[in-house]
Amino acid sequence: MRPLLNTLYVTTQGAYLARDGESVDVRVEKESKLRVPIKTLSSIVCFGQVSCSRFCSACARRMG
Repeated sequence: MRPLLNTLYVTTQGAYLARDGESVDVRVEKESKLRVPIKTLSSIVCFGQVSCSRFCSACARRMG
């Protein structure tokens, strides 16, 4: 199987990225809006006022 290396673009102002197991959870106003498996992502791009938990440094190292 060929791995899909996708980019997650986060453009919603006030969004918060958190790790939930082996997934990235995108939350807006404390409500989960999207969950994406980390292994399917090659990068995450945030525009504007987007916050993230400490998992971002681990994801950055994993993504390369």
